[in-house]
Amino acid sequence: MDRRKFLKTSIIFSATPLFARSKNKPHFIFPKKPFEYYHLKSKNSKFRIMLIGGIHGNEMGAYKAADMLIDATLKKGELFIIPRSNFTSILADVRGYNGDMNRKFAYISKKDPDFYYVELLKEAILEYKPDVLISMHDGYGFNIENKRAWGQSVVIDEKKYKNFNLYTEAKFVQENANIYLKRKLGLINTKTFTAHIHDEQKKALTAWCLEHGIKAFCIEASKQLPKLEEKIKTHLVMLREFFKLYDVKIEGFNEMVKNPGKFLDNRNIEMKVKINNTLYAFKHSEKIKISKQSNVEFVGFNGPRGSFAIPKGINLNWRKFYAKNLRIDVKNDFKRKFSLKIRS
Repeated sequence: MDRRKFLKTSIIFSATPLFARSKNKPHFIFPKKPFEYYHLKSKNSKFRIMLIGGIHGNEMGAYKAADMLIDATLKKGELFIIPRSNFTSILADVRGYNGDMNRKFAYISKKDPDFYYVELLKEAILEYKPDVLISMHDGYGFNIENKRAWGQSVVIDEKKYKNFNLYTEAKFVQENANIYLKRKLGLINTKTFTAHIHDEQKKALTAWCLEHGIKAFCIEASKQLPKLEEKIKTHLVMLREFFKLYDVKIEGFNEMVKNPGKFLDNRNIEMKVKINNTLYAFKHSEKIKISKQSNVEFVGFNGPRGSFAIPKGINLNWRKFYAKNLRIDVKNDFKRKFSLKIRS
């Protein structure tokens, strides 16, 4: 089956676990987790940049910075943004709920719960064919202080790969971004294809892109930066230098870089739930009691992008299951907003 046909016909893992079937327990149904992608195009467009965030779910500076640009007014250039490529891991606030997604691009089993999303990501990249792809991450430590650390760095797979002079562009970004950053950036060359120092990088997104004729870089803020806003700012400062190289201009971008917290969407969330076909809306933590034969369907969320709910103690890959008592955490990405405790 070709990839396009696969994407049109596949469904996310949603089978009800057989061991959990019971007429004495309520039935819960969750919506599919969204795979968001956004296309911003100005009237004056020469280059296409693709931004990928959220491959690692506990790297909030990366996916929040990517998400912030969705609302920007593009004056020049073209952007394609996938802010939450691994939404399950973001909601769980872990690096990889189903293992490290950034080691699944060379090969992934069809039985892997991440398979659907990895294939969607590959399809989007191959269809959009950007001039450059930037994979956004938050790494450990500070590379300038510890060469084994990846935080605060621009990462390339080789100095030069085929006709891509990766080092020249990475060096430009590093040197110019460092003018505006207190914690300076390093430059990491993993030598993915010419050495055996970082063999695991051959399985990563940027290596896959290069092998498919797409120029790709990785940028890393540091997890050790004390505030989310500082992580976001580091990403935006690096992106600003890439935007200079690729002739992208965003209205008010300098203000966004200066004060990213002002642009974070911290609205409250409203969760809509059907209980036995009656629609309810929840905005705050509540405790409710339902009958054992109830059908509980979570139908939607009003709030910031990244609004969703997860069942506590249940496999997050499951969409349908039976449970006697359940706590539902309503989240804006990594942050819990309120909980719904259901008893039967």
